Amino acid sequence: MRARTVVVVPGLGSTPGEWDAVVDALPRDLAVVVVDPADAPRRRSRAGWTAEAVAARLATRVEDAARPLLLVGHSSGGLHVQALLYADLEHDCAGAVLVDASHEQAVRLAPALLSDVGRAVAELVVGTGVATLAGPWLRTLGVWATSVRRRDRMAPAAVRAVYASRAWAASTLDAWFGHGPLQAGVLAWQRERGAPGVPVRLLVGAAGSGRGRAAWIALQRDLAHRLGAPEPTLLDDAGHLVTIDRPDAIADAVRALLGVDEAPARR
Repeated sequence: MRARTVVVVPGLGSTPGEWDAVVDALPRDLAVVVVDPADAPRRRSRAGWTAEAVAARLATRVEDAARPLLLVGHSSGGLHVQALLYADLEHDCAGAVLVDASHEQAVRLAPALLSDVGRAVAELVVGTGVATLAGPWLRTLGVWATSVRRRDRMAPAAVRAVYASRAWAASTLDAWFGHGPLQAGVLAWQRERGAPGVPVRLLVGAAGSGRGRAAWIALQRDLAHRLGAPEPTLLDDAGHLVTIDRPDAIADAVRALLGVDEAPARR
């Protein structure tokens, strides 16, 4: 598969710095764009989180990137990637790698009024500055709970700079309330349009045991089936934050899809 630019879409509450180890392992002659979720205008309404709106927004953010594109999405970033794949009328996208991507088989959206009230309360909390104080602590807790390594790859100063920022808190809030509408829109396109006509690969953070692991793997297999992808690659030594536990596996998946396994890395 041929691509000139890799476009990475981090998940909800994540940051480009989390992808440094992946980017460093990619070929030197490949351009890489890591989308910063915090570097975007506010999107407070459901209308801003339809699959069409998200696809258009991502297309605009990478409009200057050399084509073709290989898309990489982690967690909810996988929904952004799928939205662009389905909306890609210009055939700019050559393929995609989804990393522990968000997926549900059905979505029931909360009533608009209830969602609006919840958002109003959350906006008040963000406005007080409490979220910026709690942000670095929440990051540490999230890394501990959803990775095998349980230690961040980002330096403490970098974590504080990102997760104590109002931009991070606001963008995470928007993405949280937009997740349901986006998932619903992507599911609708999957049903209506079938699999996108490009190769897609799935990586799954499969550490752990029990019903939760089995249910998550089953969901990922369902997603692979919908996208016409082969069996997902299960990473038994990685949690949800695969960028922390197995950045090499992500880079290897990108290299394999591009057919450049032996190309020298950036570092």
